[in-house]
Amino acid sequence: MDIKNIPVFKACGCMCCIFWLIFTIIAVILSITSMEQGKYAVQLIWLSQSVLDEPVTEAGLKFVGLGNALLEYPSTFQTMYFTTTTQGVQATSESAFPPIVKPPIRARSADGLEMYVTISFQWKLEAQALIALYKLLGEDGYDDAFVRFARAAIINTCSYFPADMYFTNRTLITARMTEDLERNFQLPEKGLQCTIQGLQLQEVDLPDEFDVEIANTQTQLQELEVAYAERVEREVAMQTELLVSQQQVLRILETQSGQARGFLELNDAEVDQQLLFQQRQAVANNEILQIFENDAQPFERLFDIMEIRMLEEHNADNLMFNVQ
Repeated sequence: MDIKNIPVFKACGCMCCIFWLIFTIIAVILSITSMEQGKYAVQLIWLSQSVLDEPVTEAGLKFVGLGNALLEYPSTFQTMYFTTTTQGVQATSESAFPPIVKPPIRARSADGLEMYVTISFQWKLEAQALIALYKLLGEDGYDDAFVRFARAAIINTCSYFPADMYFTNRTLITARMTEDLERNFQLPEKGLQCTIQGLQLQEVDLPDEFDVEIANTQTQLQELEVAYAERVEREVAMQTELLVSQQQVLRILETQSGQARGFLELNDAEVDQQLLFQQRQAVANNEILQIFENDAQPFERLFDIMEIRMLEEHNADNLMFNVQ
């Protein structure tokens, strides 16, 4: 009797085929995983406990193999807070990557005052650095490392500026903090590449005595600004008066100059008229002398002619009589 014809062996063979079919279906199902939008991933090989050389950057269904897994990282900007309250922290319980929230950073200013700095900023992992980041910090260890990097950068920045500048020039301090954070989060040689943006320096808690002095200083600065404004207003008023006075002086000078030119022209005309009159008078006298030049008594004859001429030209209507 052939052993293959025994019913027990046939049943076992069918069971094995069914087992391996079910195993294959389950294995295929377990080998497929999905990755959502807003995530990067590195593929972990279970047998060797190593990762592939290329990160996964496209969302969708991925065939990773039985026992293998995708270690996910955020591909969008994440927020890190150093604050005493969770008010304003944008996160939900369903967030795949909740924001990092830590207490305010304790630091010292350039003049040695202790302060607590409340800030927030956004960071974003670069896909090309994921493999090196996993090898350096593992899957979950980067959060604590990023907190240490951020604390070190902020403490270093605070040591460069005196306490009063945190009230008068936060723009400069914020720019320097951003530079220090970028320097700490951009270490390609160590496998760390992270983009920093949107840093907000929210609160700086200084000793109470310093806050009082700052308030007094601000009051005095406001009074100084008021004094500067009043001085500028007075300077403008005085400059206006000066311009008006200068215009009046120019107008008077122009008027006097015109009058002087008029007097000069009038004097010149009178002088010319007088010279012309004297010239004509001299010519007339010369002609008269020539007429009487050969007379024995020229002056007596001249007077006789003048008397006759006067009588001829005399108007009888102008006679006056003295009545006694």
